[in-house]
Amino acid sequence: MLVKFEVENFKKFKDKFTFDLSNVKNYEFNTRCIKNDNVNKSIIYGVNGVGKSNLGLALFDIVGHLTDKYFNAGLYTNYLNANGIKRSAHFKYHFKFQGVEVTYSYSKRNITEVIEETLEIDGKEVISYSIGTLIRTNLEGTESLNKDLGDSKLSALKYIKKNAILKEGFVKVIFDEFFDFVENMLFFKSLEQVDFIGYKNTPELIGNTIINDGHLEDFEKFLNESSIECKLSYIELNGDKNITFNFGDIQLDFWSIASTGTKSLTLFYFWYKELQKSKFKSLIFIDEFDAFYHHQLSYSVVERLIELDAQVILTTHDINIMSNDLMRPDCYFIMSHSEIESIAHKTKKELRVAHNLEKMYRAGSFGD
Repeated sequence: MLVKFEVENFKKFKDKFTFDLSNVKNYEFNTRCIKNDNVNKSIIYGVNGVGKSNLGLALFDIVGHLTDKYFNAGLYTNYLNANGIKRSAHFKYHFKFQGVEVTYSYSKRNITEVIEETLEIDGKEVISYSIGTLIRTNLEGTESLNKDLGDSKLSALKYIKKNAILKEGFVKVIFDEFFDFVENMLFFKSLEQVDFIGYKNTPELIGNTIINDGHLEDFEKFLNESSIECKLSYIELNGDKNITFNFGDIQLDFWSIASTGTKSLTLFYFWYKELQKSKFKSLIFIDEFDAFYHHQLSYSVVERLIELDAQVILTTHDINIMSNDLMRPDCYFIMSHSEIESIAHKTKKELRVAHNLEKMYRAGSFGD
């Protein structure tokens, strides 16, 4: 799982920006949001333009050069910080797998060009590379591998993963688990179907997938439980199955008349079922997860996400769900232009389960 992340000179982040998920408190309530002494379920708040979306994109930059999963390059225009003097962006990830620390850092000039990278497992450097030099690695199984990437802009890690047969053992297990985690990371926005990164190789038609997976009846139940009263059916056109609202003798195209909130909820349902199906155990980042939701619906959606055996990061503006009934103070983060901290660390007061976090936030108790 992700423990800490650092980014510099990427989009909004001119100076080094650190997101630390390891700084937890000793709360005895809502322990379901903590895993291995690390924040496993979190919600990020911050004013418009502070960089919440950019943080998600920075976190998922790794997917673009280490995997072959879907990567929406259109989200990465204006890659480097416009005010920075450095000619590359720097990223550093701190993971923990089976209690073992894994640190991966790299620099890129743009979305495709990796210029240096280093991988450490259990405090020991196992791969190091700078463009124009040979790959340096002590991984067993890479002895005969050609370590000259020439003018290629490839990641040395991805090159080794695809071309070397590593010796079985502790290091290989952790190396493979690291790649498995990255290859299954998922970022998506609340409304746009194609604004996602990772997990799948290509976009899919949402309605077609829901129907083909046999989930139409369950989807109808989900909408009705979310206070959207409806009866669903489907029609097939040119080989694609399209969801419809069923009004007895009349069927109307779902996407043509569904409200913005219903469309957003449909996108969530699609991804939620996909993650359930695969027993998802990686990282999911949902940007503005509850855009167009009523706060009661937002609350129930978070409850569903907490049930997933995965690390979850959400962004929102809805402070109605800032409650100890849902999460705990070290899982709610407030982001400014220069830092991000949990509300547990933004007050000198010892927060307890009975405190009204929303009321405290409105009163300025957390400094923002």
